[in-house]
Amino acid sequence: MVVLDFSIVNVALSSIQRELGVSAATVQWVVTGYAIAFGGLLILGGRAGDLYGRRRLFLAGIAVFTAASLAGGLARALYC
Repeated sequence: MVVLDFSIVNVALSSIQRELGVSAATVQWVVTGYAIAFGGLLILGGRAGDLYGRRRLFLAGIAVFTAASLAGGLARALYC
């Protein structure tokens, strides 16, 4: 899954560069920022799983993911 996440970011780099009108060196910071945020949140999620229980954290993650997906799907419909 981690490799898939980074592959998705790398595939999107050309679109990000084109839409924002930035150089290739600048758009590389997107990958760096994503990697740092992902690594930090991975450590935080592991610690939270130890403290609150893996199952509870998994269910909370599914709830947040579902809500964010719903909000993303509705955003285009509401603002167009």
